[in-house]
Amino acid sequence: MEFENNIKTSNGVNVYFYKNPALHGFYISLFVRAGVMYEDEKYSGITHFFEHAAIRNVNKLYGMNLYSMLDKYGIDFNASTFSEMVQFYVSGADRHFDIGAEIISKLLEPITLAKSEIDAERKRIKAEIRESDEKSSLASFTNKIVFDNTSLASSIVGTNASIDRVSAAALEKYRKDILTTENIFFYVTGSFTESDIKSLCEKIERAELLLGEKRDNTAPVPNNFGKRDGEIHVKNADFALVRFTFDLDMSRYSIAEMDILYDILLSGYNSKLFVEMSENRGLFYDISGASERYKNIGTLHFSFEVKDKDIPESVAIVVDILNSLKENLLDDRECMKAEYVDNAYMLYDDSRELNFTFSYDNHIMGANYSSVEDRKNAYSSVTPSRIREIASEIFRQQNLTLTMKAKSKLVDKQKIKDILWRLK
Repeated sequence: MEFENNIKTSNGVNVYFYKNPALHGFYISLFVRAGVMYEDEKYSGITHFFEHAAIRNVNKLYGMNLYSMLDKYGIDFNASTFSEMVQFYVSGADRHFDIGAEIISKLLEPITLAKSEIDAERKRIKAEIRESDEKSSLASFTNKIVFDNTSLASSIVGTNASIDRVSAAALEKYRKDILTTENIFFYVTGSFTESDIKSLCEKIERAELLLGEKRDNTAPVPNNFGKRDGEIHVKNADFALVRFTFDLDMSRYSIAEMDILYDILLSGYNSKLFVEMSENRGLFYDISGASERYKNIGTLHFSFEVKDKDIPESVAIVVDILNSLKENLLDDRECMKAEYVDNAYMLYDDSRELNFTFSYDNHIMGANYSSVEDRKNAYSSVTPSRIREIASEIFRQQNLTLTMKAKSKLVDKQKIKDILWRLK
């Protein structure tokens, strides 16, 4: 059985690796503990800007031939910015591991882009802001309420005003601030050799990095967190979209517990909310949600679109389902563990998913799984009684923020408040 392994380079960077020689490709990630959660309002979105600029900078270091080289060798190179981290990743056939390692290590180089190149990237980001539905989205509307007066209320991509403040000098200073020895790490999965890992480490060791403390993924806590007043927030719209958002005290719950609770409600063929509200009642076609988690706090949220006249009924059904989880003990077979227990080792078959899962769970959230087997056992040990206990703690009115887009004049807030009162 394979285990997660770790090497620390001579310049102080952690390189984690989890091997599966049965695969035919490699997957290398560089994770940076940065994001809107750590940003000030003046430079909101600078992490996302850095993501763009860093990749453009790599292209420049390759004499503007990066993209043709990626196509030539069938290599994928990209990045994603989250509220608390950035993931850069490169993948391809295992025989091209050294090329991928060279590409991703160049992200550690100083940004030498000219003003015209920075401005071109700025235009692209502004286009991204313009083309998104961020301003009108229910998610953005909700985040400003749930995370009021904290950095998490801001958009990951920033605003036109904050993006205009970002200069080449500001980006290079920011690069030095976040690409410090303890604040970054590499993660390698798939098929590779010991010499491949050694080669990657040698390339990382060429970079001049400052010493720095590791950010611990502790989120700013809103003043009304866990003390919600039961208000209903409505954004006027021509259609009805309802969102439930519950505060989570993540010091009390494990990743495994929250994944299973979420799946019971929202994932799988037999998830409670989907079966009752879509399959049985036809109130909507689909329901979406997520569990947003940091070391100390988080949210569990879900949203669905219904007709305006069906808002009270849909809210009442949700309340009944949540209360049933608090009152009734599920059979162990209803706890949606198969994905994590029966299918545990299928994670080996997907080097990208294994890479992100172990990077995030272990080195962002601090789960410390030593292996897929260890992770499997964590999920297997979650009991129905523990799920009922967690549901009783979370699904209470003081943890709930109910937001919606709807025709304001058609929303009977008092009627909905009376329904929500049953969530005690």
